[in-house]
Amino acid sequence: MAVVKWAVRPWDDRRILYIDELCDVSSMLPNEGDIISRPFLVDPETLEPVLVRVIEIIDHPKMHSHVVVVVAPADEYQ
Repeated sequence: MAVVKWAVRPWDDRRILYIDELCDVSSMLPNEGDIISRPFLVDPETLEPVLVRVIEIIDHPKMHSHVVVVVAPADEYQ
């Protein structure tokens, strides 16, 4: 099983807040292009989960069996 890390693009940090303490390691790995909601990807003001689109899944080049899921606001990629 791969270790999944989540990343929000730096220019989206005002629109999506990643809360590491709420990340569920058992979350299924999404596919690129999926629109998802996770309790650890929230609106910075309301702390409510937001819809995000998976824009890229990257195999971490230096860490075996680690993948990085890069997300962006779902409304940005229609």
